[in-house]
Order: sequence, then structure tokens, then C-alpha cells
Amino acid sequence: MKLQFGNNVPASIEEVYEYVTGVGPDGPLDRELFSQKYGEIEQEGDEGIVTRVADGDAEVIWRSTFDYPYQRLMVVDSSSADREDTFVVVKGGTKWTVTVHSKKGGFSGLVQWLYFQAIGKYRVGVPVLSPVVFYFRRKARAAEREAAEVSPESPEAED
Repeated sequence: MKLQFGNNVPASIEEVYEYVTGVGPDGPLDRELFSQKYGEIEQEGDEGIVTRVADGDAEVIWRSTFDYPYQRLMVVDSSSADREDTFVVVKGGTKWTVTVHSKKGGFSGLVQWLYFQAIGKYRVGVPVLSPVVFYFRRKARAAEREAAEVSPESPEAED
């Protein structure tokens, strides 16, 4: 079952992908920050990155594959859900969509889907998407203000 949420982000696809995933065309942009966010890097290669994350008394292994700058797939070896992030160029920026691939089926899967549609989409989606959207909106506004201050119509430019 798929549970999906997304938003448009006012930035290039490469900027959004790198900010969200911490990965550039050649792998992690900053290995230390990547490890802090996603867990200790166990293995890294052409197939992707394997990380280990402490989860209470247990450890969770994530296998992440990256198709820069279009997709990231994070697969966990448990009954938990997998996560897929997709990035598409749209007018004014990038459409970022998060798809949670639930491993629940039957009645419990239906209950999970109904909860997600009614409440969970906002409880999960807003904390995931909003910081990224707000970061790039602030960045765009700052660039607009800076451009307005340096515009040729300003009195400083006439000197």
C-alpha cells in the first residue's frame, strides 16, 4: 500500500535533492552530516549506501539507492515501511514527493491507510516537507531582496 505526500519547492531539482538527501552526483556531500542524519555508513558503492541506525535496543539497517537528482529509495529489512523520494522539475521549482510503501496488508493496512488520509498525512507530511519548503522560500526571498538592493534603479548605482 502506498501513502503519499508532497509539495512544490522553489529551487532547482539539484538543490532540493542535495538538501533533502545529503547526496550529490558522487555520493554523500558531507559524510559526517550524512551519518548524523541517516546512521553509521556500513557500506557504500554503486548499488547505494547501507546505514545502521540504533532504534531503542535494536539496530535497523537501511539500504538506500540514489538516482541523482530524481529519486532516492530507502528500504528497511523489517516489517516497517520503505520510503521513496521523487523529484520532478515543475514551473517555479521542484515537485518533491514522499511515498511510504507500507508492508501492512488486509484490515490493518486499510486502517493505516484511512488514518493516514484523515490525520497522518498532516502529522507526518508537514514536519517532513515544511522545513525544506521554508528553507528554500527564505533563500529565494533573501536573493530577491539582495537583487533589489543592487538594481540599476537604485541611487547607489548611478555613481
